[in-house]
Amino acid sequence: MLKNILALLAWRNWGILRYNSFWLNIAALFYIALTDQLFNLKFLGQVGFFILFSTIMTGYGYLINDLADVELDRCHGKSNVFLSRSKRKAVFIVLAFMVIGSLFALPFLNRPGFVPLWLLWILAATFYSMPPLRLKERGLIGLTATIAAQQTLPTALIFAAFGELVSWSALVFVLYSTARGVSSDVGHQMRDWSQDTSTDTGTFAVRHGYDTIKTTYAISLEFERLALSGIMIVLLLDLPRVIIPLLNWQVSPAWPLALAYAWLFFQTVGCSWRAQRQGRLPLQDPYKPERQKRVHDTLQIIHHSLPSVVVPLYLACWMAVLYWPNAVFVVALVLLYRLYSPERWAATWPLRPLLVWLRTIKRRVT
Repeated sequence: MLKNILALLAWRNWGILRYNSFWLNIAALFYIALTDQLFNLKFLGQVGFFILFSTIMTGYGYLINDLADVELDRCHGKSNVFLSRSKRKAVFIVLAFMVIGSLFALPFLNRPGFVPLWLLWILAATFYSMPPLRLKERGLIGLTATIAAQQTLPTALIFAAFGELVSWSALVFVLYSTARGVSSDVGHQMRDWSQDTSTDTGTFAVRHGYDTIKTTYAISLEFERLALSGIMIVLLLDLPRVIIPLLNWQVSPAWPLALAYAWLFFQTVGCSWRAQRQGRLPLQDPYKPERQKRVHDTLQIIHHSLPSVVVPLYLACWMAVLYWPNAVFVVALVLLYRLYSPERWAATWPLRPLLVWLRTIKRRVT
């Protein structure tokens, strides 16, 4: 059983781990830990349970979608974990993920708001793909359901499990994660428009047309970049101050992040709208998998590297300074994003253009 679970978690290059909204929005957890001074082994243990809960339940969402779409994926030529498995075995696997995920939820059942959010998460993930509702073919309702299941509800669950669900900070983090979800899923529907049209799949994009989905995607990308400013403001206002030696100034440790964001924002503001007007939006699509692999520009950084890697890693380092066992979070992020790889760093900005420039100079000299 354990071997089969690991094989399913490793499906699509460990996509269940890499695209788990917990890791994408783990900065919310670190914000809670820093502001509430949650520096103890009990907290680390609870985080461990929540990671397992989130991973297994995310797996449930992906697997039930594959279960419902086996024949459709076969027609589209898409990968599906259940293509070579019987339906009976597939149903058993999906139910097993549900049961195991529920066990890891036990430590949080007494937290205010956790159970209703968890049930909504299950319902959204289930009926997004499964009949009779099959929300993914119901236009805007389906789009709303997948965004809620992949981003909004998981982020809200972090605050329900560890912080204050009813708070301005929770609202800001949930709003930003929802904005990311809108960009991700609207972009996904835009890229799948031709295939979904050929099979008459009633997605939001198919129902409203390609021009509408392109415009919606451009607006969502612009709003996502703007919404990240809310996270920076919350970090600036709420993180415990640090004292600058000699000057005796008390400043927020979030200033380096805020300044980096401000520079990136002014480099990218309006670029998605202009690309849409000029017919170049597919070429400047930060959520397109092929582009993510080969392009590492400011657009890529502000949508992915900064919120998913730089911000949480920076906060995790501060947590480790204040309580050394928190270094486990630093190690986890380094392993998850392969930050130990020189090739990984060489492919990122600003090292990549610098190395290209140095190679150009070397060729000219020789």
